[in-house]
Parts: sequence; structure tokens; C-alpha cells
Amino acid sequence: WVLPGGEADVKPLINTYLGKGIMMNRAIGAIDKTVGVNSFGMMYQWGRKDPFTPATTTAGKDTQLYSATGTPINTKSNIGIGGEWTNSTTKASNIATLTNTPSTYYTGGGVPIASAGANDWWNPTTKTLYDPCPSGYRTSPYNTYSGFPLLYGGGLTAGVTWKTSFFPASGYRNSSNGQFSRVGLFGCYWMSTPSSAARGYDLTFNSTYVTPNHSESRSYGLSVRCISE
Repeated sequence: WVLPGGEADVKPLINTYLGKGIMMNRAIGAIDKTVGVNSFGMMYQWGRKDPFTPATTTAGKDTQLYSATGTPINTKSNIGIGGEWTNSTTKASNIATLTNTPSTYYTGGGVPIASAGANDWWNPTTKTLYDPCPSGYRTSPYNTYSGFPLLYGGGLTAGVTWKTSFFPASGYRNSSNGQFSRVGLFGCYWMSTPSSAARGYDLTFNSTYVTPNHSESRSYGLSVRCISE
């Protein structure tokens, strides 16, 4: 039900890991590629193919979901302000459990999964079945964001333009409860490379620092940018 959103930017992405590739011009699920809340993409826990919705305000108001008949969905436990998602402090024991519960945000033990093969769910060299990117693209790997600049400003229009693409400061979903945090202040984008048994690499930036290869708990909900295979 999530659309990848947008065409690719005609530009090279040069770094020591990939050599050269083409990145999509917005995060997965973003409506627009320009400044503003519509550039906020879906948010993912590391290794999962199913998304969680982005914020619509700096206060962390969730995106409203609707049923197939147009009825608002607000019946599940509240992990944002919108209340569309279920929160679980128990780890999903296998990939079948994880994929069969796409609206459950797993927070147990700082990592949403408890499987020996968890490092293979996203892979830095080969696109996997659980990679959320569309055909011809995969989740960007380690060192994709080398040379990324600092964030200037704040609020729903805050972000960084890098290599002609806008990266909004859309914040993240907390690892402990799935609630939004730092919307308009931080930009956080997963990479497909694991950094440890419980963590993955991501780009993290704000107005004072940029960490192009940051190590983060996999139970955080971050945005994803896709790069050509």
C-alpha cells in the first residue's frame, strides 16, 4: 500500500563504497521532493519491508490512516498521536511473525527481531526480498552519504539539499515506544549495512553535526532513500 514515490534524479552519487549510482529524488513514500511536510517519507525499522507513517507536525502528530471503505483507523494502541499502530515490547521470533504483523512496532530489547539470520534481511551488496525499495533500486548501503552537509534552520521546512536532492529533517520514531521525536530538528536515513547484532548504519544530521555512518538501534523508525542496483 506504500508507493515508492517519484523518479530518479539524473545525477551520479559518488562514494568509496558504490563508485557510482543513481538515488531516487525523495524518501520512500514521500508525496513531494521539495521543501515541506510532503517530503517526509515512510519510516522503517531496520530490516523490515513494511513502513510506518511519517509525522505531519513538529509536535509529532501521526498521519491519519483509513480503511478500504474510507473509515478512519484509530482503534489500536497509541504509539503516536494518531493511534493507528500497535506497540509490542516482545521481540518477533522469526521473519514470518514480523511480516505477518506489519502494523506492530517491535521494541523488545532494542532490536525488533530475534533471529540468527536477521543480518540478511537487508543486505549491503544484494537486494533482499525484505528490502522496501522498488524494482531496480535497493536501500542505500554504508558510506553512501560521505560528505553530507549540516542542517540549517528548523521546523517542517528544515532539511538539507545535497547533490540536487532535498533531505527533510523528518525526525524519527523512538526505539522504546514508536513515538515521534526531533521532527524538524533531525534527519535520519537507514542504510542496508548492519553495524552489529542489534544495530544498523544510518545517516544522522542536525544543525550542529553530521554523522554519515552512524550506528543506531534497529528498533528506531527512520526514513529510507533508494539507490539504483
